This record gives sequence, C-alpha cells and structure tokens, in this order.
Amino acid sequence: MSTTVGRSLGAYRLPLIAIALLASLLLIVPFLILVATSWTAGSFILFPPDGFSLQWYAKVLGDRRWMGSFWLSVWESALATAIATILGVAGAIGLTRVRSIQAQRWIRTLFIVPIALPPIAYAVGLYGVNMDFGFLRGTLVTLVIGHALIAMPYVFVIVSGGIARIDPALRPAAWTLGARWPLILWKIELPALLPYLLSGALFAFIVVFDEVVLAVFLLPPGVQTLPLKMLSAASEAFSPELTAASTLVSILAIAVLALVPLFTSRRSRRNRPTRRRTPAVPVASEGVPE
Repeated sequence: MSTTVGRSLGAYRLPLIAIALLASLLLIVPFLILVATSWTAGSFILFPPDGFSLQWYAKVLGDRRWMGSFWLSVWESALATAIATILGVAGAIGLTRVRSIQAQRWIRTLFIVPIALPPIAYAVGLYGVNMDFGFLRGTLVTLVIGHALIAMPYVFVIVSGGIARIDPALRPAAWTLGARWPLILWKIELPALLPYLLSGALFAFIVVFDEVVLAVFLLPPGVQTLPLKMLSAASEAFSPELTAASTLVSILAIAVLALVPLFTSRRSRRNRPTRRRTPAVPVASEGVPE
C-alpha cells in the first residue's frame, strides 16, 4: 500500500517527505524545549537550562493550589465526557433508525453545529443562563453542561464513522432470530462500536480538559481549573513552575493516548478466531490392503 502511494507521488515524493519531517520538527522541538526548561536549577526559564533539578516538579506536586486545580479539571472533564459520550453515542445510533434521508441530514447537522459556534459567544450565552437561574450560581453545573455540549459532536462523528463500518445485515439477521432492539444494541452494536466509543470519549476528554474560555465565564469565584490556573500563572510570573506543570500534563495526555491502541489491539487479538489444526487423515493407497 505504502509502496503504491510512493510510486504514484513520483517526483513529489521527496519534497513531501521533507515537508512532513519539517512539520514534525515544528511540533516536537517546542515540546522538547518545554521539557528541558522545566528541570532547570535556576529561578527563570532558560534554554539551555541552568543545571539540572526536579525541584519545580516537587513544588507543583506539593502545592495544594496546583493539585486542587488538577483534580477539579479531572473530575469535571470526566463528568462532562460521560454526558457527551452518552449523548453522542445515543445520537449516532438513533440516527440509523431514521428512515428519511433528508431528516438524517438535518439531525446530523444539528449534532455538529456546536463545533462551529465561537467559544466566546457560547460562553457569554451560558453565562446569561447562569445569571438568570439563581440556583446555578456558585456551582459547576453550567460548566459541565457546556463542556459536554462542546465535546458531544466529536463523539458523534467518531461513533458515526464506526457505525458505517458495521455489517448492515447483522441487525436484520438478529431481528429474524427474535432479538429486540435492546438486545441488538447490547450484544451487537455496542461491542462493535466499543473502540470508536473509547476513541470518541478520549478525544472529548482532551477537548474538555484543555478548554479555558468557558471556565473564565462559568467558574465560581476562587475556583480554577488547571488550564485557567496555568493561564493566570503565565500572566503573573512566567516561572519554571509553569513549564513543569505543562510537562506533567503533556506526559499524562501521552500516557492516556497510548492506552486506547493498547486496548483495541488486545481486544482484536482476543476476538481473532483461532485456527485449529485438523489432524491429517491417512489415505490408503490403491492395491494395499488396510
């Protein structure tokens, strides 16, 4: 496959490879510089770093403000991701039950619309809702709902792509065998969509975890998520403590991203049918009595 693509590119192959390598360096080199500046022994961000020390990591991990913001972001993002995953998966599966092609297009557009909305306009609108309903003030309900609605289209798109790869004959075959839609959903559709569901949930979690615009408008006073804490720390004092926190978050994101391919590869290996070797049957030759 790759050889065929390489031959079809012809003379453009080497320039495209050079551009791809340059783009990769533009993504990797800033991260390596960020990591290097986080283990400096000095009090300022310098590259090359001034000595080697892990004091800034210890300071971040031992600071209640940093860890409080981190755990707040984790559980708030997890709750918003759970809501977004349920809505996105339900919407993608429910769309397959709609028979009208025109209705499917309109519903699909409505599910994807939140991606096109500017975050600042969305945040201002939710802030107005938060102010109109007094019982929402001082809570994280509006922020969780807002993050869930922002992340839902990503789950919907990824799961919809997975539904397109399911054999369309499975559902009618299950119907003819007497299975009803809850059993079909639980035994056929959800197991087949599990890798796409996990990928969509992971993507939604990353989007919500890094979101800062809604947090500025909807967080109660005195409460900060980790991205908002990093933003305020960058505006106050650009110290190696900020780069250490950024490195820890990046390493955590890389570790989480590595879990999905590991899970999907294990699952595909487990579901792969094992080939049983059939014993060879001796064949009697002609003219030789058995």
